[in-house]
Parts: sequence; C-alpha cells; structure tokens
Amino acid sequence: MARRQIVTALLIAQVAGAIMVAIGQMLKDVREPAFAIGVAAALLSLGILAAYRRGWEAALAVNIVAVTVAVGLGTPERFVREHSALVVLVPPAVAQVLAGPRWIVGSALGLLAILSLRAGPEARFLSAYTNDLRTLGSFALVVVCMLLSRLVADTALRVATANGARAEEALRRADDQAIELRAQAETLREQNERQQRLLDLVARLETPAVSLAEGVLLAPIVGPIDDGRADALVGRLVRHASEQRARLVVLDVAGASDVNADAAQALGRAVEALRLIGCRVAISGISAATASALAESQVTFNGAVTVRTPREALERERAL
Repeated sequence: MARRQIVTALLIAQVAGAIMVAIGQMLKDVREPAFAIGVAAALLSLGILAAYRRGWEAALAVNIVAVTVAVGLGTPERFVREHSALVVLVPPAVAQVLAGPRWIVGSALGLLAILSLRAGPEARFLSAYTNDLRTLGSFALVVVCMLLSRLVADTALRVATANGARAEEALRRADDQAIELRAQAETLREQNERQQRLLDLVARLETPAVSLAEGVLLAPIVGPIDDGRADALVGRLVRHASEQRARLVVLDVAGASDVNADAAQALGRAVEALRLIGCRVAISGISAATASALAESQVTFNGAVTVRTPREALERERAL
C-alpha cells in the first residue's frame, strides 16, 4: 500500500473519529467545549484532507499540531485532573504515521504541556498524567514504543530503498553488459562473415590448374597444406585433369609452406588420384626443406617424376 494511500486513509479515519466525538458529546452534554472542539476538528480535518489531496505536503505537519491542540483542549475536565484517558495517545499515534520521531516526541510533550496548563497553578500544574509516576511511566513507555517502531520502519525503508537502488544499478549494469555483449557478438559475427568471404574469395581465386600446352596442366600449390585444403585440391585437380583430358599434370610446390608429414601424404594422394585417371605426374620446385620433410615422412610418389621447374617438365613432355 502506497504512503499516500495510508495517509489518506488516516485522515479519513480522523475525520470520522472527530465526528463520532462530536456526536457522542452532543448526546451527553452539548454545552461542553468538547462538542464544539469535535465539530471544529472534523471540519479542520476535512480541510487538511482536501489540501493534502491537492499536493500540499505541509498539511501533515499542520494536522499533527491541530490534533495535539484539539485533544489537549477537548479532553473533558475530569480526564485532566482526576482520571487518565487513552485519548492522550492519539497525537503521538497520528505523528507516528504522518511524520518522524521528532514529531512523535514533540506531540507527546506538547499535549502534556497543554494538559498541565489546564490543570492550573492550584494543582501545581500537575495533570492526571504527570502527578502519578505510574501513569507518566506508562504514557512514556507507549510513546517510546511508538518512537522505536517508527525508527525501525524508517530504517527498514532506508534499507529497502538502498537495496532497490543497488538492484536497479545491478540491473542497469546487466543491461549495459548485455548491450555490450550483443555489440561484441555482432562485431564477431561481422568479422566471421568477412573472414568467410575472404576464405571463399581465396578458394575461388586459387587456380588448381593452368594449361601450359595441349594436354599439359600446371597446378601451383601455394601456402600451407592442411587436410581440408588437401582434399579440396585433390578433388579439383582430378576434375580439371579429367575435363581437359590432360596427359601430364605438373605439381609445382615451390610456393608451398610448412610441408610436414600430413602435407606429404596429401601430395601422395594427389599423385595417386591423377595416375588413376591416366595422367602422368611431374613434381617441380621441391626445396631442400620440402625434400627433407618428404624424406622423413617416407612418402614415395610412385610413377611421378621430379623436375626443377615446370619448364623442364614441359620440355620433357615435348621430347617424348
């Protein structure tokens, strides 16, 4: 329930209480000041309620003062000097709901002061609530309980507000992190797309076979040879050699890098696949490092000849 709704409910109850006091006093003795004070309190409470509903926050402080004065002046005479009454707890109770601890203490002390003034000098300004320590102690205990309960409520409200602020801050940070993560994910996606486009472009631009002469194809191999590239290379070489009815395929490995055992086995598979479709194979451009890697891997290119350059392979082909 929102604070504004609670305050409105209290002011409505206060109006109803003042009306009930006026009616009750009218039924007993309309000549008593309590009747006029009850009517005035009801009207004033209605005015305060209307002012508060229109946004006048100071109406709450005015209400506490008005309730304290009304109770202090409207309490029947016998409950001032002779007997105590629960009505004296109304001002601090109202202050407990509407304001803070200082208003609770202030309304209680103000009410005791009014009652003491009404008791007069003949009673040494001691009312029924101050001339007996038992009554005064009970009244003080109730007021202290109201004060402590208000302090507990205020502390709980501050803690709840702080927790709410921390939760909102954590939520804001989580939202910021989510936005940042989405931005990073979008950036990574764009980078992956660009990388894939580059890979696709490289795959399209990579020339698996160049015609050197009729029936002679040159297949330059550039860069590292991994399993995926080796399988694609073998497939393209076999397809091009078959489509162009090549008699000789020259595998130029001068531009190949990081030739290891796996790369050597991939070249062996390429040679074997080309020989199976009836092509002779020549391997050119073998460097010292590549030769060492081929020797260590013990890969033999059965039926393939090695030449220094593609030109030498072409000259041999023409000499046949």
